[in-house]
Amino acid sequence: MSADLLNIGKSGLFTAKQSMSTTSHNIANANTDGFSRQEVRTENGTTISQGDYVLGTGVEIQSLKRSHDEMVEKKLNNSLTNHKFNEERTVQLSHVEELFNEINSEGLNKILNRFFNSFRELSTQPENETLRNIVRENAKIVVNDFHRIKENLDSIRADINKKVAYSIDEINSLASSVGRLNKEIAVQEVSGSSANDLRDQRDNAVRALAEYFPLSTYYDGQGQFIVNIDGVGSLVSGVMVQELTAGSSIKSGLATFERGDTEVYFVSRPGVPMTEKIRNGTLGAQIKTRDQDIKSFESQLDEMAHGLVLATNAIHRQGFANHPVPVDQQGNPIPYASNQKVTGINFFKEPIDLKRASEYIALSDEIEADSNNIATAVLPNTPGDNRVAIAISKLQHEKVLSGGNSTFEEHYLKSVGGVGLKTGKSKIDEEQSQGILAQAKSFKEKLAGVSLDEEAANMVRYQNAYEASAKVIKASDEMFKAVLGLLP
Repeated sequence: MSADLLNIGKSGLFTAKQSMSTTSHNIANANTDGFSRQEVRTENGTTISQGDYVLGTGVEIQSLKRSHDEMVEKKLNNSLTNHKFNEERTVQLSHVEELFNEINSEGLNKILNRFFNSFRELSTQPENETLRNIVRENAKIVVNDFHRIKENLDSIRADINKKVAYSIDEINSLASSVGRLNKEIAVQEVSGSSANDLRDQRDNAVRALAEYFPLSTYYDGQGQFIVNIDGVGSLVSGVMVQELTAGSSIKSGLATFERGDTEVYFVSRPGVPMTEKIRNGTLGAQIKTRDQDIKSFESQLDEMAHGLVLATNAIHRQGFANHPVPVDQQGNPIPYASNQKVTGINFFKEPIDLKRASEYIALSDEIEADSNNIATAVLPNTPGDNRVAIAISKLQHEKVLSGGNSTFEEHYLKSVGGVGLKTGKSKIDEEQSQGILAQAKSFKEKLAGVSLDEEAANMVRYQNAYEASAKVIKASDEMFKAVLGLLP
């Protein structure tokens, strides 16, 4: 009987000790990010029959349970992916929005209006050299502002390309960690040990991956932990990791300036980009801003530059420069008899393609060399003729863009308004997703977070159980000695 008591007391002592150790572990990690509360689950020991009686044998540790719920974890990961998408998109769109901010500086719209107004002023005094120089300088400012916006958009695009490449390095590192942890968890659990802390580490790594793109996790038929990129494929399968790589979409023979943006590939499938399939998370926001938003803004800017060049040149070529034109015996002008070009002069350089027009827009060599080459008159040798200057100034209000549906100002304001609307919507979406993420974190904390008050109460409870089990062992020992003392 005393031997049975000794074993029962021993089982209670061991269980109480393990429970206190687990509680201490919880308390120590109360502020550890991603730590899940652990709990010792017990069950009564195997009973034994003794005559007409069934006797208990103490307590056994069933498992060391981790507070975890896959649905809560999935909701947290999805909320994190959505929030990171909106957060990164707001950051990138804000950079674009700053380029079109005309509140504290002169933007392209004001500069274009001043350019057309300078032609209007020139029409009042067509021979005034000062006004001609003002027209040329304002035209240079227009050209430079087109270049400024294009260069800044290219700079934002280049920064995004660098971020995409950096994100790939981080993703590969996290995926390798998940694969390594899968192996360590399997080894530890096969040996009969608990791998709760390793599982927490793996959940943290998966959560970090969820910041970059939408993903799903599950166990396959062989019990291997799988991490899938939604819409793309498997990233981690047990201990196997499919690494990603970032590469340019440049094609053989293209010049440097024609190189494409950074694309995302599996290392094992270098010829199949997955970039367009990633539609959420930080990486998805970077790709969408680069491939859709910035590309759209560049197209609208190119259309403005292209339209300005063609419309201005079409009128300017019909006029005559402020130079004397030789005449024949009947008094008819001989435009090509002059030692210098006096008509058919382009104000801006041509030819110019629609693609990258904002980058290549420039004043023609004739206008750059001499402001007297600015045409104001329809007829030669008519210093007071101002019809060309008036016609160019009227372009300010002519619907020459979008297939004849918008003026320069309307087109520009539509572009700027589009940037503002997208940025504003992104900020609202960011605030909403932040609230949803906070709610998901709260659910996670309620489920798996450590309550110091609760753990302190458990510590006292397990301590009392430990002391009581020790008394059982002591009583068993005294009974055994008493029995021995009765022997002759």
